[in-house]
Amino acid sequence: MELTKPDLLPAPPKIISALTSGFDAIANHISLILLPALLDMFFWLGPQLKADSLLAPMFELAAQNPANEQLKPLMDTLTEAAKGLSLFSSLRSYPVGIFSLMAGNLSLTTPLGQRLQIDPGSLPASFALILGLTLAGWIGGSLYFRAVAGLVVKEKAPPFLRAIVQSFLLSGLWMVFFAMAYMPIVLVFLLAQSLLNETILFFLMLLVSIPLSWFLIGVYYSSYGVFMEAHNAFRSVWNSFRVVRYSLPNLGWFSIVVIVLSYGMDLLWRIPPATSWMTLVGILGHAFVSTSLLAASFFYFRDLSTWIGIALEWLKTKNKSSAQG
Repeated sequence: MELTKPDLLPAPPKIISALTSGFDAIANHISLILLPALLDMFFWLGPQLKADSLLAPMFELAAQNPANEQLKPLMDTLTEAAKGLSLFSSLRSYPVGIFSLMAGNLSLTTPLGQRLQIDPGSLPASFALILGLTLAGWIGGSLYFRAVAGLVVKEKAPPFLRAIVQSFLLSGLWMVFFAMAYMPIVLVFLLAQSLLNETILFFLMLLVSIPLSWFLIGVYYSSYGVFMEAHNAFRSVWNSFRVVRYSLPNLGWFSIVVIVLSYGMDLLWRIPPATSWMTLVGILGHAFVSTSLLAASFFYFRDLSTWIGIALEWLKTKNKSSAQG
């Protein structure tokens, strides 16, 4: 990003360049796909930690609803799907976590036969297991993110223990925030649904989705400062929203490209059924592509942060020159 002329601002980083750098980096360090591949193999071939104790109260409440006959087909579908739901899927934690293709695997059969089923036995035990598995997911995610970020920033990568502590703090803060925001959002939505017609409600949701998208992009990249600059959690969040503020069109387009590539390839990886050994090809393909896209996002975020600093300095110099002139 060099200036071609003294008075011109350099162009922002290129999306294609970041993607190429990301795929090249992982192709040269292929061992980094082991974590997502091993996690998916566990979700695929490993035991199922049954969610019956967690979901039973909800299904019992629905069964007592007098209007339940209208919802019976839906409830039957959800009940059938819940049989394959495993609490082990909590290992796929957010926003810091190991990418997974099979976290939502509902199949009770594998190429090796029936999956072993483990029943936690009670609702408190289920909640405790979810919490413990989420914490384990954050540890694994910290190792994964730090290893990939290390390809980009090398000597700036934080010590592993610091990365764990800060990612725990960051992920915990976002978990509490979204837990507190969930009920008010649901209540406002239900109130709007009862007071407004469908057309007005649609346009209202469309308007709300714009600032919400901006916010969610900031949330997603909020951990990058922890792994690339050894920032603490709060400074990392501030830096993420600063980058989003000054470069939302660029970062937004990059995020859209990554999402389209990721989900488009996932459709291909999910073609083989869980009972076929061809699923292993999908798992390895997903591990490579998702890790490469993560590396590309680190490259792009680093270059975009540098570009913003250059742009702000250029603007300051330009304003000073205009004032003197």
